[in-house]
Formats: sequence, structure tokens, C-alpha cells
Amino acid sequence: MDNSIMYFVLSEAEKFYEQLFNIEFTSQPDPIVQVISILTLLLSIVGMVGNGFVIWLLGFCIKRNHFTIYVLNLAIADFSMLMNKFVSLVIDIISMSNGADVKTIKLLLGYSVVLTHCVGLYLLTAIAVERCIFVLFPIWAHCHRPTYFSTTISVLCWIVSALDIVTTFLLSYYCLLDSWVIYIRTISAIILFIITPIMVVSTLILFIKISFRHQPGKLHTIVLIILLFFIFTAVPYNCVYFLSIIRYDFHIIAIPIFSLLIALNSSINPILYFFVGNECKCRSWESSKVMLQRVFKDETEKKGKREGNPTKNDCTG
Repeated sequence: MDNSIMYFVLSEAEKFYEQLFNIEFTSQPDPIVQVISILTLLLSIVGMVGNGFVIWLLGFCIKRNHFTIYVLNLAIADFSMLMNKFVSLVIDIISMSNGADVKTIKLLLGYSVVLTHCVGLYLLTAIAVERCIFVLFPIWAHCHRPTYFSTTISVLCWIVSALDIVTTFLLSYYCLLDSWVIYIRTISAIILFIITPIMVVSTLILFIKISFRHQPGKLHTIVLIILLFFIFTAVPYNCVYFLSIIRYDFHIIAIPIFSLLIALNSSINPILYFFVGNECKCRSWESSKVMLQRVFKDETEKKGKREGNPTKNDCTG
């Protein structure tokens, strides 16, 4: 009775925070949640192997270009997110067997998952916009693109995501829960109503331009597939997440489904790289290094050279 009275006098923000905390840290006997957790665990293992392989090849074996800098950072973010999610699920299994208190560790892992997920979201948006500009204005893009643009954007994605997570953590740590709710509402609204439409429109333009090409090129094909896959897996949940924050109500199944979707999205990219790089033909597989070089070759630069080296003639004109 006392607990119900105390819960009644809590503010809406405090009740919402308690609800999220209970969903995340209370062991759920629901069989659906358990099945989703097992699938997420398996996907995390597959994704860590795939992204780790991509990191090794792009980091140490293949000469990087403008695009592979994005892919390398995306693979690092995906690998980190999957590793954090894997460790979190393993800790759940261990804590259920011995009843250990793992709330602090899981809280840190949870923030790490959100951090790396946001990095991936921002990187994919940057990739979508850049590829869209390259197919619409190839000469202008080559003439005006700064040398270290990809590196700068990648660093900014990590910094912005880190600042976002630190702010969220500090607001909850100091129990400024009303401000905490307002902040995550604002960030969710920015993601849903600004970043997501930018990504969707850029992807749509890229899809239309590629549809009119006889040979669209592997780079643009893989970018389009990755973006479409992310939109279909992440955008619906972003809508649900935003509405849940507005209504102060999170269903118990929402967070496990979110974990499964982001694990699926982060695990599928390395498979797509090799699938497209091998041209989907049933023949002996070439070396992984050659396949990645084939996928990430910038056809726009190659096209520019064939059309008369615009970087020297057209840029000065």
C-alpha cells in the first residue's frame, strides 16, 4: 500500500524513468522475450565476426579512400555495439543463475549501445547525403570536396553522439528527470523529423538515379541496399520510441525488439559487402581483399577521369 501511494505521487517523468529501469534490469520470464534475446545473442556473435573482419581488412590491408573511411567507422561502431549487447546478454544469463547485482554494469553497457547506434545513424545519414550529391553533381562534388571531409564528418559523428549520451547520463544521474525527458524527446524528434527525412529523401534520389543506369556500380548499389535496410528496420521503431516518450509508456517487448533490430542491422552489412562484391555468382570466391576493393571502388572518380579529368579543367572554369 505504501509503495502504491509513493508511486502515485511520483511525477510523470519519474514514473517513466522507473518503468524503463524496471524493463531493462528486471529479469523477464516471458518466453517471447527469451527467444528474442537468444536471437539477438546469436546475431551479435555473427555480426562481431563479420565487422571484425571488415575492420581488419580496411584498417590494415586495403588502402583507404573517401568512402572506406565511413565504412571503417561504421564497422567499428557496429562491432562495439554488438560487443556491448553480447556482454549485456551474457551478464543477464550469469545474473539469473547466481543473483548478482549487475545494474551498474548494464547501465554503462546500455549507454554504450545507444552511443554506437547513434554513431551508425549519423554516419549512414552522411553517406546518404554525400552519395546523393555525387550522383547529382559529380563534377561540382569532386571540385569542392575537402581532402579530409570523410575523416572530419566521422569524428564529428562520434563527438556529437558522445555529448548526447553524456548529457543524458548526467541528467538521469542528478535526478533531473523532467529535463531528462524533455532532452530525450528533443533528440528523438530531431532524429525522427530531421535526420530520418534527410536520409529517406537522399536514398530515394539515389534509388531513382540508379534505376536509370544500365550499370549502376557496386558502390552505389551497396550504399542503396544498406540505407534501405536501415530505413526499414530502424525507422518504424524510432516512431514507436518517440510516441512512447510522448505518452510516458513503454511496452515490455519494445526494448528487446529494438535490440534485435539494431543487432540485425549491424550484422548484415559485412554480409552485403561480400555478397555484392562477389557479384552474386555461383563460382569460386575471390580473396576477401579483392572483393572489398571491388565493392568500395569509387565509380564517380573513375567516371570523372574518363570524361576528361574535371578536377583540372572544369574546377577552374
